[in-house]
Amino acid sequence: MLIDRIYLRNYRVFEQELELALPPGLVGVYGPNGAGKSTLLESVLWTLWGRSRTPKEQVPSAGTRGECVSEVTFEHEGHIYLVRRTISGANATVRAQAHCDGLAMSEGVRDTARYVHSVLGMDDAAFRASVFAEQKQLSAFSSQGPAERRKLVLSLLGVTPLDAARDQARSDARETAERHRRLRSVLPDLDEARTAAGDAHARAAAAEVTAADEEAAAAAAMAAAAAAGQEFTALDRLRQEHELLVAQGRASRAELDAAEAEARQLAGELEQLARTESSLATVARAAEDLEQWERLLSHLSSAHAAGSELASLPDIPEPEAADDAALASAEAAAATARDALAAAQALRKSALAEHQRARQAFERSADLSPGADCPLCGQALGDAFVRVQDHRAQELEDAGRRSRQAAEQEAREATAAQEALAALDAVSRTVAEARRARSAWEQAQSRRAAVQERLDAAVAEAAEVEPSLPARWQGRPDLGALTAALEEVRTAHAAARRARDEASRLRGRLERRPEAERALQQARDRAGAAGSVTESLRAKVKALGHDPAALAAAATIAKQAGQTAEAADAAARTARMEAARAAARDEAQAQRLAEAQAQHAQLGELESATVHLSRTAELLNGFRNSVVASVGPRLAVQAAELFSELTDNEYDRLEVDTETYGLKISDAGMAYDLDRFSGSEVDLANLALRVAISEHVRFQSGGTVGLLVLDEVFGPLDEERKARMLIALERLRGRFRQVLVVTHSSDIKDQLPNAVEVVKRPGRRATARVVDPFS
Repeated sequence: MLIDRIYLRNYRVFEQELELALPPGLVGVYGPNGAGKSTLLESVLWTLWGRSRTPKEQVPSAGTRGECVSEVTFEHEGHIYLVRRTISGANATVRAQAHCDGLAMSEGVRDTARYVHSVLGMDDAAFRASVFAEQKQLSAFSSQGPAERRKLVLSLLGVTPLDAARDQARSDARETAERHRRLRSVLPDLDEARTAAGDAHARAAAAEVTAADEEAAAAAAMAAAAAAGQEFTALDRLRQEHELLVAQGRASRAELDAAEAEARQLAGELEQLARTESSLATVARAAEDLEQWERLLSHLSSAHAAGSELASLPDIPEPEAADDAALASAEAAAATARDALAAAQALRKSALAEHQRARQAFERSADLSPGADCPLCGQALGDAFVRVQDHRAQELEDAGRRSRQAAEQEAREATAAQEALAALDAVSRTVAEARRARSAWEQAQSRRAAVQERLDAAVAEAAEVEPSLPARWQGRPDLGALTAALEEVRTAHAAARRARDEASRLRGRLERRPEAERALQQARDRAGAAGSVTESLRAKVKALGHDPAALAAAATIAKQAGQTAEAADAAARTARMEAARAAARDEAQAQRLAEAQAQHAQLGELESATVHLSRTAELLNGFRNSVVASVGPRLAVQAAELFSELTDNEYDRLEVDTETYGLKISDAGMAYDLDRFSGSEVDLANLALRVAISEHVRFQSGGTVGLLVLDEVFGPLDEERKARMLIALERLRGRFRQVLVVTHSSDIKDQLPNAVEVVKRPGRRATARVVDPFS
């Protein structure tokens, strides 16, 4: 068997997808403690057989909800196998499947485990004992006492189940013998059992006869009760028919009363409609002038609204016209002042420039001397330089005076300009205010004219409707006259409107007269029909001849007959229950007799079973001893051959005690305990015995795995012992196609041809990778 590939996702610490291609030969699996090295190799057992050290619910990565997937691809005897196992869902449902050379071979947890067993030739226990070797097992061979060492070896070889089977057979034999003894002490007497069964049968037969007699009497009583009940039922049916007729008569009478009441009400309504028709003409005449009143009301309302609006408008006197000539004069004066100010500002600017030039010339003259040349003619100045300096000083003084005069002139012109602008602003405001007052007066006059026009038009339209109005008003009416006329018209309009509504209501009532006449005739017809039905029902009630006294007597007789039947039925049920209890006692006695007979027969069977189980225990014990006796010598030969191979025949041989499985090394013809040798020789001797046990397990199971997993065999070794162990592992490559060495020592990767690094990640997660041997 050669593991080619391991694929994991959401499996314990390997949450992220991991696909690992394992090389053949000697492979080191290294990483820090707790990283997940053992978990990586445990995934092989889980995938192939579904075996886990924890419940299946704890196999998926903690805190994840995705599907847990594990796959193992391995080559065995020329075929490529792929086994896949998943866990999914809230109930942790496990599914498994197996493929061979790309073809599906099995589906389901049990079928896949059986298929893997058939391929490798061993179950999961044999596979673990054959393939997995731990450091504690190796050190136990030399550190534990004979009894513990023998127990460990037999457990690895699978002999322990034979011990359990033998002990179970012995326990079953003892238990069967004890049951035989207890049964002999409690066996019942068969003659007593037969007598008790006969008596119970006789009592059951007598009880059955009594029950039959009581049931016959109960049947007769029930028949009498049924006859009395039928008589009562016939009379009661007559009562029900009488009550039904009475109820129908009451309903018919109520319908008659209702029809007569409706006829009276409709007759009164028709009389009222006749009176309404006589008053309709008077109301209709009062409503004829409604349209004229409405038009007059509309015109007077418009006239009153216009009169109210005209009275609310203020009577504004005509204002004076704006003084445009004064505004033009002020604007001209302001423009003249601005021009004068601009001229003064230009003069002051020119005076300042001239004063600056005079100052510069004066400053240059201060540097002149009698030997200097004249800056104008180029001749020597001599004593004239004093006159030049005086001239420049006089020029500077004159320029300063003119600059001051220009500044004063500018100040006077600025004041005059400000005064002119202030006068212009005052005149402008006065003119603007006059213009606004004139505009407002013109708008008010225009509005008053429009309102007066509407008032005159409304008054003219009202006079067309009512020609007497101009005579009452004697010219244009004022607001008071309009208000009085409007109130009079409103009152007359309201009266005409009420007359119209009343006429409409009266016409609506008169429209119902034909319907009321038809309803009156229908009510009278219903009253006649209801009277006929009432008389017919009275005749039926009289002809029915219902007698309440006869009904009461029949009820009494039926009740008494029923009570008698109930008493007879209760007696029959009591007799039947007693017969059933007697039959049950008869059956129980018969069952006890049958059980007594069966117990007598069972006693012989228990005696035979005790002998058989005792013999089985003896045979299992002999077989177990034979197996143990044959295992010791075979292990000794295999361990000695492997030890010689691992030590390159440095010693004579390795001796294995066939009883205690203690180890000795023969050197120069003498056998010595392991205490005489160095730790590396002890390690190789323990390794030889453990590998021999693995090969023997494969021999017993019939499988040829070719895989060995060594877990932490370098843990307690020093550097020298590690080196010797590495040489031994290299030599094991000839016996195994693949040797996986698990260790937390990272320097081992440099000493092995192949290595797999397990990397620890935060959050109790891990991953793994194949380390390139040339990197």
